[in-house]
Amino acid sequence: MKKLTCNFYEEIKKKNKLSQEEIKKLMDIVRKELSFLIKFNIPPLPKNYERWFLIFCHLSETGKKLTDLEIIGLYKQVFNEDIVEITKEKDEELTEKLADVAEKLDMIMMSLIENIDTHQRNIDNHTRELEYSKSISYKDLTAAINKILEEIYELKEQNLNLKREVERYHEEIKRLQKELSIAKAEASFDFLTGLVNRKRFERAIEDAIRDFHKKNYPFSIIFVDIDDFKRINDTYGHLAGDIVLKEIASIFKFYLRANTIVARIGGEEFCILLPGVEIEDARKIAERLRKIIENREIKLEDGTSIKVTASFGVTQVKMGDTVKSILERADKALYKAKRKGKNRVEVEL
Repeated sequence: MKKLTCNFYEEIKKKNKLSQEEIKKLMDIVRKELSFLIKFNIPPLPKNYERWFLIFCHLSETGKKLTDLEIIGLYKQVFNEDIVEITKEKDEELTEKLADVAEKLDMIMMSLIENIDTHQRNIDNHTRELEYSKSISYKDLTAAINKILEEIYELKEQNLNLKREVERYHEEIKRLQKELSIAKAEASFDFLTGLVNRKRFERAIEDAIRDFHKKNYPFSIIFVDIDDFKRINDTYGHLAGDIVLKEIASIFKFYLRANTIVARIGGEEFCILLPGVEIEDARKIAERLRKIIENREIKLEDGTSIKVTASFGVTQVKMGDTVKSILERADKALYKAKRKGKNRVEVEL
């Protein structure tokens, strides 16, 4: 688990009362956090809320500018836990609506912060006039107090209207989240292994390629194919084949870093995206996984133990790559491993 710090977060936890500037800073962090939670359909439960507040508090304090994918990766590194993102395949219109609601709520909260700031500044000005006046008539005193009251009433009215808008969008969010809940699970994940599916994986590669072209942030891809999988099904049955697939998936989940994305992309084929990893380290990771699979005994339901092997194809992103080109290169490396005798790692540059 990566250690993440935010001094502001630690300070406000110790205080019963916050200053005006602290409230403003707090609300600005909350504004960004809530917008992100809504956009990615993350339930604002107390645990989620506190964890994501720490993430956005850290980003605010350090001035880091990260992409959504990098923020998700940071969360997984800090808390060693994946998040389930909204899907774009099942219902594009619903996800666009959810993102639109997040944007509107962000604007409303920004207005709320600006209202509080403006009215507080006006009240402070009127109060200073009273404090520094050496002599003030009853009439002037009454006028100054009335100005302060007007500011308070106006702030109350504006914030009440904003509150109604927030409540309306909150109801819209709940409705959209219900519609998305089933679609999300069906469209993004492989039911048998719990890994992401091919479509979700290709979206992750698109994001990674975009980051590579913008920031020169490298990544590598590993194609994995279980050797002689048809023989396993023919010898032991399809239920045994399912057990093997789940066992291989569990190896990937246990031995790979939290920010790694693993997918089942076909019957016995898997694909691994390694953010920030260059080709030589990717080859070493593939070799380590190959040995772990080779030495693992897989127990079937009848108590029989079997061993399997897998072949690996490794490649690294390069300028001009598309999802298709990098996957084709990884597939070519995998085919080379199969042709040379299986249970081996091959690289394609």
